Amino acid sequence: MSKDSNSTPDIMPVPPSNEIHPRGLLEAISYIDQNFANELGGCMIKSRFLTTKQRLEFMEVGFRSSFASGIVSAFLTPVAIGVIEQYIPMFGDPSPTFFDKFSAFLLALGFSLGYAIFMAKASTCFIGEYTRAMVLNLLGGMIFGAIVKAVVAFIAFHFLYFKIFTDNNVVWAVTKLYYTKTSQSTVYSIYNWVQGFKGIFLISAYFVLISTAVFIIIPIIAMLFAWRRNLKLIDAGVVHVDTDSI
Repeated sequence: MSKDSNSTPDIMPVPPSNEIHPRGLLEAISYIDQNFANELGGCMIKSRFLTTKQRLEFMEVGFRSSFASGIVSAFLTPVAIGVIEQYIPMFGDPSPTFFDKFSAFLLALGFSLGYAIFMAKASTCFIGEYTRAMVLNLLGGMIFGAIVKAVVAFIAFHFLYFKIFTDNNVVWAVTKLYYTKTSQSTVYSIYNWVQGFKGIFLISAYFVLISTAVFIIIPIIAMLFAWRRNLKLIDAGVVHVDTDSI
């Protein structure tokens, strides 16, 4: 092989495959970015070099990050919807302004939406078999974690509505306030508030399903655009990839 630097492809050093062991989302994406740069420079590696253990590690990272962030967003959803439905004064005002409602909406969706955009960017960093395998496993774990989160939140919100905040339980709880010398008007106000607010849990359950679908669709769409981009780059001769790796 010629040692002439002018004829050497612009390739970044790649660590041996047994050194790729992502422990977090940023680390997994950094591996994808680095190997994507290598592939653009002409260093194509077969997907078989990504071992089963490494594939599972990428899936685990995607699952953990998606599930953890999703659970936090899911539990913030009733609060956000409670603000919009005027049950919770977000900034001390019982009649929320447009800014209050918009802030509540961001509270429920902001983190998940930002995470989805972050994953969408990572989903475009592939062109050969090696990076595509990384992206698919990371994205697969993310999707699985999002689905599990949606199922858990959906069941939890319905359990709260049908088993915890039942009429009997609410009446039993507010009657205990009489023993604390709470005024009758305050007790009635609390009862009416709880009876109205508990419906938020059902709204939140279906809101989580919709937001999860959006969360999953965004990276998938980005990956489809990247696939079309790759075809154009290959047709233009910018990169050379085996036909079976597209």
